[in-house]
Amino acid sequence: MLTENQRHHILNLLSHIEHEVQDGIRALTDQDPDTLFPRYTGFPEPRRITALRRHLERLRAAMRRFMETQALSRSNYAAVDASWGFETRMTLARNAVYDLRPSYLRGYGSLDAEGERVARALAAELGLLLDDIARELRHQTLTLPEGIDPEGLLAAMAQIVERHHLFEFRPTVQSLLARRDGIEVAILGRVSSGKSSLVNALLECDLLPTGAIPVTAVVTRIRHGEALTIEGWDAEGRVSTIAPDELAQSIVEGGSQSSRMREVVIAVPARILASGLTFTDTPGLGSLHASASAHALNYLPRCDLGMVAIDVSATLSTLDTDLLRALQQAKAQRMVLLTKSDAVTPQALAQQCEYVERMLSDALGEAIAVHPISVAPTHRERFSDWRDSVLQPALDACLAASAQRMRDRTLQLARQLALRLEQGLREEAPATSTGNNRDTGAVLGWLDEVESRQRELCTGLGRRGAPTVINEVVESPGEQPAAARVAQVAGELADQVVRDMVTALRLCLDETGVEHGEQLLRGAPPFTWTMPVCTWPEPGGPAFWRRRLLKSLLEAQLGESLQSAMADYARQLQDWLAATCRTLRRQLATASVDVTATGDDKGSMKRDLEDLTKWLQQDPTSDQDGVHP
Repeated sequence: MLTENQRHHILNLLSHIEHEVQDGIRALTDQDPDTLFPRYTGFPEPRRITALRRHLERLRAAMRRFMETQALSRSNYAAVDASWGFETRMTLARNAVYDLRPSYLRGYGSLDAEGERVARALAAELGLLLDDIARELRHQTLTLPEGIDPEGLLAAMAQIVERHHLFEFRPTVQSLLARRDGIEVAILGRVSSGKSSLVNALLECDLLPTGAIPVTAVVTRIRHGEALTIEGWDAEGRVSTIAPDELAQSIVEGGSQSSRMREVVIAVPARILASGLTFTDTPGLGSLHASASAHALNYLPRCDLGMVAIDVSATLSTLDTDLLRALQQAKAQRMVLLTKSDAVTPQALAQQCEYVERMLSDALGEAIAVHPISVAPTHRERFSDWRDSVLQPALDACLAASAQRMRDRTLQLARQLALRLEQGLREEAPATSTGNNRDTGAVLGWLDEVESRQRELCTGLGRRGAPTVINEVVESPGEQPAAARVAQVAGELADQVVRDMVTALRLCLDETGVEHGEQLLRGAPPFTWTMPVCTWPEPGGPAFWRRRLLKSLLEAQLGESLQSAMADYARQLQDWLAATCRTLRRQLATASVDVTATGDDKGSMKRDLEDLTKWLQQDPTSDQDGVHP
């Protein structure tokens, strides 16, 4: 009598035997005719294959008889999900790519500079392509939601993108398809600039977590609903229902669920949302969740009005300017808010408003109005006045222009698709076509090398930053007190590391030719350090003795705190570096996609281009059916 463990083991062995035989037969017949590296040659004639299949049938019959005799049920056999099995194979392929890097190839002999370059380029390009292949099964085919004209331009573009596998256009098309009636208002700004508190004040309820510690890490979209409901989308596109008491854990930095969430959608019966308005609370730029910040930036082209929150007590940052510039390029309306205005005197508030207006107007080349607001209970009446007299008219104007904005964005995408199809029809397809003249692999390899060196730079800052600063202060004393000099030199060192990183990335950027790439280099997080209060008597005696005593005092009273701040900042820089390089790689891959038409593709591509051209020849200001959803 077989035990349960033995029965389970036999079942696994039988499945393994069947899989090996059937895979062996399949290998004799199913070789890809376009493969670069054929596995086998000298295939048997068809009648031999037929005979092998008869043998396989007999093998299965023997297995089936034994399973029936022993009452072995196939339901007890845990089959592997096909997608998981495929992704496992892609992981193994990715491991092989790692072995293409110069550090591994040196194990097979010396490698000169040219050999290193071509190896690094090949590993970088193949790695990026394998990542795309691994994600493909998780991609949801573009479908038309209710209300989208199936004969319209947007529907036609969704079909073109899927038909010709234009992967880089999927997110834009998906974003346009997801648009609902009404307008989308994005609340943007740096970490702890008061975005979530502003959303709560506008909703007139304490919906989002706020305070000194909670930092939004997930894009959170809030729309009108008859009752409170919360849904979350993870990185794989799966949706789940979130209980109200679990919301903080799903969207706050450090929450147990926030690391796997990509977006959270909340329906709430708030009066201000009743007209179709959707608020989007975004992760603050400079957050440790660099990927979430990047997702917030990717959201910008979708919004109709961007409200940029700037803490009145903080200095104006290039992050703030870059946000407004990105909104400007996305042709979205813009509003600048000085939050927490109750924290400063009226005179200081007026000066800050004038300064921010002047600096932003100069940077963007247009007049920028700045609105001071506060959600503090003591300023509730002023906040209501601002909401009714400033925000509501802006929302009304935005709603009136939303149809035209949607039409413009749809036609812009149509022009981009038409250009890509023209390129595919114009170019022939040699055996090693890359679709462009740039050595994409070389640039990707260079970017990998730059990222590796800059990560080492960050690691060095985190490990040796504090000793370096203290040594500099001790060896090069200035007129300032030693403690103040430590803060100054620490800031200078952090700034120098950022400048070195940006300079190295800019050299890569010059080669990539990605659109608006320069803006990616302006989002490095600022260095902050709250210096402990410290006092000590002025050291006396010979110079060498004074330096030795000063170093000992600085290390004892400031060393640990500074080292912790440097290590934390190094981690932030590494997150920002990874997100920036990831975006550069994706944009470079988008710019270098090969869409050369061959064989049956040419006719289909030509017809699609003709259809797009007809749409684009129509008057974009008209209300032709299908120009907008």
